[in-house]
Amino acid sequence: MPPIRWLTVEQIRKQQRMRRQTVLAAMHAGELPFEQRGRIRYARVCDVEAWEEARLRREAEPRTLLVHPDLVEFI
Repeated sequence: MPPIRWLTVEQIRKQQRMRRQTVLAAMHAGELPFEQRGRIRYARVCDVEAWEEARLRREAEPRTLLVHPDLVEFI
């Protein structure tokens, strides 16, 4: 069994090309499991990949948007 690889918040941020606050928000919301050692937070690579796949699936889902009745003529 290969060793578990861990990434820091900074490494995740760079890999996913997103703001640090977005990664931290996902960690604190429970979307991205993490472990904190001292001041540094770490997430396993497999958890980051699963989080990315779930995030991409959510973004690809069609969304139903509500339109105010006064604006229906503009659609």
